[in-house]
Amino acid sequence: MALFFTVLLGTAVSLLAYFLNQFNESSLIREVELGIDANIDAFEDWQVLAFDLVDAQTVLDNMQQNHPDTWYVYYDAMGGVVYQDILVPDQQISTLAEGIILFEIAPTAVIDARPIEETRTVAAKIHTFADNSRLLVARDIEDALETRQLMRNLGLVTILLMLAVIGVSFFVSTYVVSLINRISRTTREIMITGDLSRRIHVGSRWDDLANLAGLLNEMLSRIEDLILGVRRVADNIAHDLRTPLSRLRNHLESLGQVAEERQDEEILGKSRELIGEADHLLHTFNALLRIANIESGKRHSEFERVELGELVEDVVDFYIPLAEEGGVEVRSDIAPGELICDRDLLFQAFANLIDNALKFSPRDSQISVRLANEAGQYVIDIADQGPGIPDEEKAKVFNRFYRAEHSRNSPGNGLGLSLVGAIVDLHGGWIDLHDNHPGLRVRLCLPIQR
Repeated sequence: MALFFTVLLGTAVSLLAYFLNQFNESSLIREVELGIDANIDAFEDWQVLAFDLVDAQTVLDNMQQNHPDTWYVYYDAMGGVVYQDILVPDQQISTLAEGIILFEIAPTAVIDARPIEETRTVAAKIHTFADNSRLLVARDIEDALETRQLMRNLGLVTILLMLAVIGVSFFVSTYVVSLINRISRTTREIMITGDLSRRIHVGSRWDDLANLAGLLNEMLSRIEDLILGVRRVADNIAHDLRTPLSRLRNHLESLGQVAEERQDEEILGKSRELIGEADHLLHTFNALLRIANIESGKRHSEFERVELGELVEDVVDFYIPLAEEGGVEVRSDIAPGELICDRDLLFQAFANLIDNALKFSPRDSQISVRLANEAGQYVIDIADQGPGIPDEEKAKVFNRFYRAEHSRNSPGNGLGLSLVGAIVDLHGGWIDLHDNHPGLRVRLCLPIQR
């Protein structure tokens, strides 16, 4: 829009300048031509009315006295000079308009007329009468030319001012648009990544949009503090409850051993059931603590150069026996490649994704695992033929404790994909969910260099 209005205003200014210049030029020519024609008409009237009473020299003398800025040269029918009060140069003659010539006269060029003090520019026109006599009328147009030049200068100044307005307007427009796009881009990045630590870059404080960006940054900081507070409370709860849960589990194991020694099957069964529930709680708390540990960035010290292809192969080999038991075929297409990463965390992320694929894959279906190097990044595709995930829930499954299966009948705590998302984010990558028709295709991208 800024470029469009710049072009539009520039075109309008150019057209205005062009027509003003044409109007100024035509006005000058019309004024000069009317003045010269008036003198020719006056001399022609003498020829018609008083030719026998007054001679041509007397008439032209009177006309020169009445119009001191006009000079004449009169030729008879044979070409002889009858009257002359100006010397017409043979060179340096230009054309002002059709039938009107333009030249300069010096003070010495004036003969028997009112002297001039400096060189002047005159416009002249030659008229031939019915008797083949000719009259050259030269009129001083120096003042008119100065006025025309003044108008041209004013027009040029106007154009320069309008160009300045266009430049300032374009700068302001592009500045406003760039800042709006910056706000939109940062907002979109936060929506996509969920990273509330991102902030809108504010280069100045003098405009309203910069103030708005500053307020948005303050709001993001406040939201980040609130969310971190909630996460911190959850992490502290998980940390504080893990120890008593471990003690409870140990007591249940002791109770189970006593029941086994006494051969009390009822208490032994209950103790094993309670131990399973305690293990589920401990697994949930451990997952929460792992996510918190990853999100805090404490695992960067574990980064090392890893053969990514071998890592993915190890995960696939680990799950092949489990897949065969469920009647699921696992196919892999894995290219070699090295990556500086945390091997254990990536192993866990790939394991969670393949485990989810196996969990929801029906018998006699396939799971495909692909690793490729595409445009400076490693792309890992894991596709199954299960029920998939609805589009409206794909962005929610990375939230903690969210499960697309609302009945929650299958085992799990809704932290698997949250853990995967945290691991991928730690490695500077991103993860997308797509339909596999049927099933789900998880696309995980990891940059080779960060």
